[in-house]
Amino acid sequence: MGQQQSSPSVPTVPTVPIVETKQIDVAAPATSGPMKGKTTTAAVPPVAEPVKSECPMRGKKDTSVASSEPPKSCPMNGSTADKKVGAAECPMKSKKEDTKPAESCDCGKNEKSAAPASTAVCPVKTEDGKYINPNVYNVYNQKIDPKNQMPATANQQPAAEQAVDLSVDRVQSSIPKGGTESTWLYPSPQMFWNALVRKNKTEGASEEDMDHVVRIHNSMNENTWNVIMEWERLHAVQGPGREPKLLRFLGRPQDYSPKARLKMLFGHVSPFDRHDWIVDRGGEEVRYVIDYYHDEAGAPLDQSPQHKSDFNSIKSIKIDVRPAIDSPQSIIDRIVLMPYQLLTGETRFKPMPFFPPSATVLAERRQQLQLKEMWQQVRERCEADKTRLMNCKTDQECANATIALQRCTASVACPSIAIAFDESVKAQPYEAEKAERAYQSMTKCLDLFEVDSRKAFRK
Repeated sequence: MGQQQSSPSVPTVPTVPIVETKQIDVAAPATSGPMKGKTTTAAVPPVAEPVKSECPMRGKKDTSVASSEPPKSCPMNGSTADKKVGAAECPMKSKKEDTKPAESCDCGKNEKSAAPASTAVCPVKTEDGKYINPNVYNVYNQKIDPKNQMPATANQQPAAEQAVDLSVDRVQSSIPKGGTESTWLYPSPQMFWNALVRKNKTEGASEEDMDHVVRIHNSMNENTWNVIMEWERLHAVQGPGREPKLLRFLGRPQDYSPKARLKMLFGHVSPFDRHDWIVDRGGEEVRYVIDYYHDEAGAPLDQSPQHKSDFNSIKSIKIDVRPAIDSPQSIIDRIVLMPYQLLTGETRFKPMPFFPPSATVLAERRQQLQLKEMWQQVRERCEADKTRLMNCKTDQECANATIALQRCTASVACPSIAIAFDESVKAQPYEAEKAERAYQSMTKCLDLFEVDSRKAFRK
């Protein structure tokens, strides 16, 4: 998972997570979420056009880590802001004054890094005295100056070779945007598809899926933020405007967290996505780690979310949200405060089980066995077509052999789609456009079959 200023994927998607005047963009996540033929994601909380803020499900992956020690020129190391900044001075000043203005402080210049928790910033106040973070970030986790950023229109044009018209409607999230007084804006189905095409991540996806994918993306981002807020309720809001806000995010699908690695050792499936969300806690930056897991046992029960706050329709995606162990306070939150809240029933937070539920393990094994049996049937039924393809000599022979092998494989992987293709080819009168659509449906089925097989056999 544009921003309402002059930007959850998501955590892309799939990092998910485009700037317009008076709008905050949250664009598509990594699409790594394994929705078992209903969608591909690759995953949710919070992809984007390279102009503005993007949905947390699809923040750009970056494995760099900002130094926890700011440069000596930063007020955090003893220097102070110029008095020209105004009466509200930076609370991190030392007694010694420095003529260097706060804006020139270069602490945190590695914009692409996930800053450690508890990173403090000099607060800025609005005319009504509310706190507002002085920093605003774009879709690539880079700091921007919203005053100088020119308004831009997100790319809503159809992608090259796109065959289906996609909606350009966007949904406003409920996730407050750090550095502004508005919220993130989710991508449209058209923007999501454009991002997948640009990143060459359309494998297993189709244009027709985008409405469904975006609804899942938005729902996962909203759910992720709701869980983060349960952690944030452990800390009292210190003043007007200091309510928790999502400042920036990173998608890190290839970087397993230490907790995820430990869970995998005890038999848990690997997460299909990971995001780091940086929350502005009234001037203190707190990093949260979110692991997204696919639960095969819930896949048959999945339905398309009806709205962004529909958290019950998707049963196959589980999220593990917790503050990163970047500070003593985060450690206390995880091992003292939240366990106490759970014990006394004062929180709605429900921790994800450390050990995999038996139903999930059985469903994963059942899927692996089913896929193995299907591939065995493919080998037995389609050996002649495979041999014909290997021995073809002309382009026409090879094209016919390829289609025959695809059709044979589809008869195992998705029999009804293979039958529909046969009927379109034999129809009288023959309709080329209808046959082409049937062929595309068949190739999509084969793509999903291959994606599911790779994931299952890798586990």
